[in-house]
Amino acid sequence: MSIISIVYLPEGIVIAADSRLTGKKEYKDKDGNNIIERFPLSDNAQKVVLLNKCQVGIASCGTALIDGKTIADCIRLFEMNDVAENDTPEIVAEKLLQHGSEFSGTIFYVCGYHQDVPYVYAVASSGKARSNVDKDGNVKYSFSWVGEKEALNKLVNSSPVMNTNELLMPLKDGIDLAEFMVDVTIKYQRFSDCIKTCEGPIDVLVMTKDKAFWHKHKLYK
Repeated sequence: MSIISIVYLPEGIVIAADSRLTGKKEYKDKDGNNIIERFPLSDNAQKVVLLNKCQVGIASCGTALIDGKTIADCIRLFEMNDVAENDTPEIVAEKLLQHGSEFSGTIFYVCGYHQDVPYVYAVASSGKARSNVDKDGNVKYSFSWVGEKEALNKLVNSSPVMNTNELLMPLKDGIDLAEFMVDVTIKYQRFSDCIKTCEGPIDVLVMTKDKAFWHKHKLYK
């Protein structure tokens, strides 16, 4: 499993993710019961990718390997074969949805800008939905997370609810918030009596109206 955080503010969109790759082993015990064991394989998985052709960010959570290829490799092949230079975030999300049967068990967040308008899409095999608009279609600013939700559900959603003001939040604070949400999940698991499915370096991708860049990346910085 993973922890992916997405913060969308007037100044930009931030995606952060941990780097742990978790495997599982299935077998039957001596009584014939099905047993599933999870264990860490690596702390260098790439869960956030920036498409070079169109400056759209894609984060993934769920199945780690598809037909012997990592999700990051699958996204690179998807970009090479399906993505065009003038594709908008909506078009990328729609093209990714067309591969839904291949990516079953994986949730994607597709983020970016088109004509200075921010787009955040959640894409799964069952469909896609734009996350950063209200019921009337107006752009809204907020933050969300997917993957291991327990720590953040307790921190943000429990009573009293954590109050934030994303409309006035500067981009630097949004970067810190996205990284904090991943980091607190990692630390929560560290002290919990559970399998540590979130760990490793935190990658942070930032997208604004005029550029996209890595604030943190284990490979590049």
